[in-house]
Amino acid sequence: MPNLLKLLAPGRSRELAAPEQWTVHVVGFAAAVLLIAISFGWYVKREIALFLFLGAVLALAFLTTTANPLRPTGRSWFAWALVALSVACCGYFVAMQPVHEMRLPMIDELSTADIAASIVLIALVMEATRRCIGMILVVLVATFLAYAIFGSRLTGSFAHRGFSTQEIVDHLVFSTNGLFGPALEVAAFLVVVFVIFGALLDRIGGADFFYDVANSLVGKQVGGASKVAVVSSGLYGSISGSPTADVVTTGSFSIPLMIRTGVSRTYAGAIESAASTGGALLPPVMGSAAFLMTDFTGIPYATIALSALIPALLYYESVFLAAHFKAHRDGLRPMSEGETPSILAVLRRDWAYLLPIGLLVWGVLSLNRPSFAGAIACAALLPVALLRHPDPVRLVKTVFFGLSDGMRGMIGVGVACAIAGLVVGTLSMTDLTGKISSGLFHMSGGSPILTILVAAFVIIVLGMGMPTPAVYALSAVLAAPALIALGIAVLPAHLFIVYIASMSAITPPVAVAAFAAASIAKANPVMIAIVACRIAMVAFILPFVFMYQPALLLIGPVWQTVLSVAAVALGVFALNAAIEGYLFSRLGLAGRLLLAAGGIGLFLPFAATQLVGLALLAATTVWLWSIRSPARMQPVPPEAVPQLPRSRATRKPAT
Repeated sequence: MPNLLKLLAPGRSRELAAPEQWTVHVVGFAAAVLLIAISFGWYVKREIALFLFLGAVLALAFLTTTANPLRPTGRSWFAWALVALSVACCGYFVAMQPVHEMRLPMIDELSTADIAASIVLIALVMEATRRCIGMILVVLVATFLAYAIFGSRLTGSFAHRGFSTQEIVDHLVFSTNGLFGPALEVAAFLVVVFVIFGALLDRIGGADFFYDVANSLVGKQVGGASKVAVVSSGLYGSISGSPTADVVTTGSFSIPLMIRTGVSRTYAGAIESAASTGGALLPPVMGSAAFLMTDFTGIPYATIALSALIPALLYYESVFLAAHFKAHRDGLRPMSEGETPSILAVLRRDWAYLLPIGLLVWGVLSLNRPSFAGAIACAALLPVALLRHPDPVRLVKTVFFGLSDGMRGMIGVGVACAIAGLVVGTLSMTDLTGKISSGLFHMSGGSPILTILVAAFVIIVLGMGMPTPAVYALSAVLAAPALIALGIAVLPAHLFIVYIASMSAITPPVAVAAFAAASIAKANPVMIAIVACRIAMVAFILPFVFMYQPALLLIGPVWQTVLSVAAVALGVFALNAAIEGYLFSRLGLAGRLLLAAGGIGLFLPFAATQLVGLALLAATTVWLWSIRSPARMQPVPPEAVPQLPRSRATRKPAT
């Protein structure tokens, strides 16, 4: 049985030989150049661009990922056959695009070749999903396809009129509501350019810059290593928008440093996972789910980014305070003087990195074309790279491999968006969306709070087995209509889904961010995920808060926003102190309960409960200050802290 489960589990990364390596680099580079050119305004027909993008993603997926964990990681001729089949299918659609453009969808007949190529392409997408993500999405798509085929035999409200093979293929492949629908379009035309920007920035040393800035700001504080992880992950994640990439990049510095300063391996991985997950919520880039939200709702991305800013900062306040209280409770020491650079020295050495980042922020918020903003930010990295590496040959290599890395980083997102398109397509074709939304509403008895809780539960369950883009795409068509039917505005309803869907990066059993951190921390990934969920507890609460306090999303008068932010920020402080068990000294049960009650009162959207919560927090704080125990405030002596071998994280700082 265990071997059977492994046969169905996602594959491993291949150890690529030279031919495979160069194929991956060339395909990635070519696709990245094409998509950046499109972002700059070079006209390519939408369908052709999507065919080429999907072909590149499938080819890279099969070349870089084994069929399952038991398969050898070397060369596979079967993988090459799948690559050839992917290229042939997508090439067929590119060649036939002028013909397909002239037909009337759902009216004109499809040829036998059209149907065969479509079925093979759907099968290839499902196989790539199984390899890169897992079986859950594949089973879900297969279930919905079976419902489309056999649903006419059912009775009751879930029966439908029935669909022929041609109708199913036509809807899933040849319409804009299926495989080549909004999800894949967002991945190809929006997400990819920001992933490429992050990869290029990393290639020219941007991750080191973010790390040094964070180190100079908070490294000398108690628990400085943990706080450096939070700040650097937030800075880098706000640009990359990918929790996994964030963990791998900043975690390679921060996790060994945290362990060396006395943090347990599990907690070090959990802090990095929680902090990196927040990068998908922090403007200007946010993550793929936020880009999908622009397409599903029609709300401009700049509006979404500005609305998401305050909740994202509150999230990072929560993670930072968790690290702060934990460090004080455990008596962790700050980093040494030799490990913390001066902020002026960092900026004097690396000021050039601020130019493309500033340009990206300005472009995303000022222009109504986020993909163009990402493209000009990518172009602005070239003079920075030349300044850092004056050698032209090295510059060419940096750009080539950076573009290749960016496209390779799109494999998971691209496959997830493709399979999400199939899920959304089957739902819209069979009208199952309305039936499920209606079922959610009736399941909760029409109660608004119960409907929201049921919707959140469904999203969390989906997030346990799927990546964020797929969770959002599915939840947007299943749960969002039920939330909007309650009278909740479109922006809070969909941002609610984005927040809870983003937590899939640390929600067991998939928890991709936790597994990435586990490989660096050498700890149990499930335990890392559980601790990360505790650290990020506020992220599960905040969506409920801004659903009933839209002022947090900058909706309403300024004074209301100020009061709501102040109340929730104090609530975050109180809850984290209660969860971590520290405020001035270690807390007993009474102190924890009082702080938790005060925090919950501050979160509730009623003036009376907020005043009670504020009074309770103030009284508890004064009481805890008066009874603080110096014995419980003593730090752990340096000789008691395990000293690990020095790592990349201890490289010489800027001076």
